[in-house]
Amino acid sequence: MIESFIMFGAVVGVIACLITESKILAKPRDWLGWDLLYCPICVGFWVALPFLWLGFASYFATVAFSNLWMLIILKVYKELDESSEDDAD
Repeated sequence: MIESFIMFGAVVGVIACLITESKILAKPRDWLGWDLLYCPICVGFWVALPFLWLGFASYFATVAFSNLWMLIILKVYKELDESSEDDAD
């Protein structure tokens, strides 16, 4: 059971980071202008809503694991941005 929450969390984390941090969705984010679209944790709660059918505990477990995945993803984004800046110099 815990493995499924880890996998669900990974899916939610990737989608939330894609919506909030990716350059490919920057223009739609700016066009909509919603502050919510700049917070991966906030978006993660909304993306995880379909998992409520499993129950509240499952929903919050999915959100918790998604936050852990988001930390990893955002760290990788930061490292990639720093390495691309170093390559540009």
